[in-house]
Amino acid sequence: MVITEINTEKITLDVGGMKCGGCVGAVERQLSQYPGVLSACVNLVTQVAVCEAETGSIDPLALAAQLTHAGFPSQARSQNLPHFALDSQEAQAKQKAQSRQQIQQLVTALLLLVFSSFGHWLTYSQMDNIWFHWSLATFSIVLPGRSLLLSGLVSLFRGIPTMNTLVALGTLSAYTASCLALFLPQLGWECYFDEPVMLLGFILLGRTLEAQARTRATAAYTALSQQQPQVARLIPPPAASANDHAASLGGQNQGMEIPIYQVRVGEWLQVLPGEKIPVDGLVGAGLSLVEESMMTGEP
Repeated sequence: MVITEINTEKITLDVGGMKCGGCVGAVERQLSQYPGVLSACVNLVTQVAVCEAETGSIDPLALAAQLTHAGFPSQARSQNLPHFALDSQEAQAKQKAQSRQQIQQLVTALLLLVFSSFGHWLTYSQMDNIWFHWSLATFSIVLPGRSLLLSGLVSLFRGIPTMNTLVALGTLSAYTASCLALFLPQLGWECYFDEPVMLLGFILLGRTLEAQARTRATAAYTALSQQQPQVARLIPPPAASANDHAASLGGQNQGMEIPIYQVRVGEWLQVLPGEKIPVDGLVGAGLSLVEESMMTGEP
């Protein structure tokens, strides 16, 4: 029996539209079923998917297009740059846009909850009118909840239901039944226009808080990633034994500095005393001093 080693590569995608664990499972299924993908791992917090595939067998752009068609807007990340090496101005602009969107969503959610509640508290006011509740429910579905409901229905039609699908079914069912009860009073049904409003309000509020927590987690992850050295010192491989190679270095600052994403397996790197280790590896020769606080937690 002959065992052949398969050369693999990792494809990284930035995936949008994931809101819950069900979305993560749907994205992983879509990636795993793609021809040539050996394994897939999706992170909800960082909104990143990493696929392992045979080298050269998959076009990252086609893979991203497949996910986008499934309802999760995606784009392939460049393999030549690390995640935290992206343009800082672009990242800051994106973060500001997300912050504005979160604030708008938060204000909308609070207004929906407040107006829906006032309809019950102010019994003898115009807010207690059934047409006011119908207008509020219609407004909630048409404007603030439109993207959420459409996303849920599209996911249902494509056979990959998500949390948005449950929200869409519950909201539209209550709204449709209430409209029938309002326009066909002979049915004798009750109107439940407050339920769609309250449901959309709480969902939008929860999504806003979740997005803020994800933003803080992503910022912490990025700050931690930036602690890693950006360059590594590449040196020639040893010509003889490891001891001879260490002696040949003579403690001098030899070698050429290259970005860490260009380091390949089998290459030799030099780490001077007090420097951070740029990549994982084995100590092949020489002596040095390394700060261990990141691993041990001690000063």
